Amino acid sequence: MNIKTIAIALTVLVFGVLILVLTQKGNYVSQATEHYEKTTANSFKGTSKIVEYVGSSIDMNKMLWALSCEAIQTVKSSQDMAKLEGKYFPSTKGANSISKMTRRFEATSAYFIVSSFDKVEVDPKTQLKTLSGLKSIDVNALLGEVAMAAPVEEEDEGSEEE
Repeated sequence: MNIKTIAIALTVLVFGVLILVLTQKGNYVSQATEHYEKTTANSFKGTSKIVEYVGSSIDMNKMLWALSCEAIQTVKSSQDMAKLEGKYFPSTKGANSISKMTRRFEATSAYFIVSSFDKVEVDPKTQLKTLSGLKSIDVNALLGEVAMAAPVEEEDEGSEEE
């Protein structure tokens, strides 16, 4: 073999390697771009869901505070409270506890308020019992003190501890 043939063969080989490197480089770039887009899209979706959840929680808390503030100023009975709850949360209903003289309204399990009333009134026509004389509204759950807002069992006044 002469030098001319070897030079041509080496030139073809160098161009072949160069073409191979350039095509592989383009392939690596497209693979890296594809991987980056997939991972960032998943991260963005997850982060978006977290931001959406936090935003809805803030809105829920804000509406419950507005409900509580308006209730303190205007509510006289549990019926008034039910109307006010319907104004802010049309799809959610609160529940009266006639024995404890409270009304509990849960927007969600984590966001709730408990209204305490002075007395129970009975409508003479319908015999429907309602609570009246709003005393206070417990907003401990809105402050993050859920354990404080949970109902506490009352002890009998006649029993004594030894």
